[in-house]
Amino acid sequence: MSWTNSKQQEGKTIYQFARWVSWFFLVTSILLFIYAYYRAQVTEMGFRYFKYYLLALSGILFWAIVLRLREDIRANIVTLAISLLLGLYLVEAGLTFLGLGQPPARVDVIARAAELGIKYDERTKTQVIEELITDGIDAIPAIRKKDVLWPDFLPLGGISNKTTVDENESGRRMIYLSDRYGFNNPDSEWNSNKIEWLLIGDSFIEGVAVQQGEDIAGQIRVITEESSISLGMSGNGPLMNLVGLKEYAEVIKPKRVLWFYFDANDMKDLQNRKNNPILMKYLEDEFSQNLINRQKEIDDRLKKYLAAEYVNKEEVQSQTKTLLTKTMWIRLGAIRNVLVFDSKVDNDHLLFTKILNEAKARIKSWGGEIYFVYLPGYGRYTLKGISHDRYQKKSEVIDLVKKLNIPVIDIHQEVFADHLDPLALFPLRMSGHYNADGYSEVAKAIVTSVNKYEQSN
Repeated sequence: MSWTNSKQQEGKTIYQFARWVSWFFLVTSILLFIYAYYRAQVTEMGFRYFKYYLLALSGILFWAIVLRLREDIRANIVTLAISLLLGLYLVEAGLTFLGLGQPPARVDVIARAAELGIKYDERTKTQVIEELITDGIDAIPAIRKKDVLWPDFLPLGGISNKTTVDENESGRRMIYLSDRYGFNNPDSEWNSNKIEWLLIGDSFIEGVAVQQGEDIAGQIRVITEESSISLGMSGNGPLMNLVGLKEYAEVIKPKRVLWFYFDANDMKDLQNRKNNPILMKYLEDEFSQNLINRQKEIDDRLKKYLAAEYVNKEEVQSQTKTLLTKTMWIRLGAIRNVLVFDSKVDNDHLLFTKILNEAKARIKSWGGEIYFVYLPGYGRYTLKGISHDRYQKKSEVIDLVKKLNIPVIDIHQEVFADHLDPLALFPLRMSGHYNADGYSEVAKAIVTSVNKYEQSN
């Protein structure tokens, strides 16, 4: 009798434990849904979190049903779930130990700078801005355009004629004086009678991580001694590139337009932004916001945005990024990277082709030439055993562009593939943008490739 009572008590304990675990998984699924909503709607406005919505909703539905099943069935399901979860973390530990599916662990940037003999400026962005203002310099923080989501108005450039303070990836914080339209150029470039080079793209084209003049447009000026203007801004993608083309390039009619494509996020950006009604109107021939003549309005609205929202939002995003980095193992980061769970984006060939055809037609209409420049990211050179043609669907993108009869400049092939130490072209040999040497090599490859193309045509 005593043995029977003991077994019954043991069974009740197991069933009670299974119920607690089921409730735990249900609550976790609900929290995942809230987290996905926060990331998608508040910090990143990202379409790529849709799969997390599905995962969370499936979890909520599944565990709600499990809680209504018979106790013995529920206990078996919980046992299976715990076994699978433990198995996943064992695989995660193994992948991490072997260094597979996981970029190198982030190291202390100050210590890394010291190892490389580089003096690292430890001041925060706010401290730098405050010190510049104390010295009589009208300084502001750089604004990420992906955060400026006004339903009636979409600027491309930043605040004009301001000392702009951005990130510190190389040891020195990026600081530049914006031009009359809020871009990272010497303002005098806009006075040129004939613009030879115009660059359109994201933060790589803005020149994040280096000082003014060390960016790609600046390096092209040095190499060619010709006029070169950058419309690069952080957060741009194919649709925003089209904005730059129609709002600014069409006015100045440059001889060459360099259309930059960053492999790590341009297709994701296209997915995220294709539901933006203002951006999609740029595929209509006559649509324009007349941005080049509305700089005062752009300045006024962005200044109000800085005063009301930007500082707090930037702090929240920084804290979120730090937390996500520290909890990578909890989120099965190595497994997700091996499965390319977070970077599998179906290339929208139809929309991408339509954008490039529109760009090509407009550039040809004033007698210019478009060049498609493929930029590789840091991850390509740290992950082991990858196929460079398949990684980020590189060959798929390049083949598509070639079919449109647009000249392609493959920076992976022209600069990184044969480089003895590709990581030496990144700031502090860490994930981020290119350093001054990297931008210099890219600029040389572009000028050389364009010269070859022009001589053969």
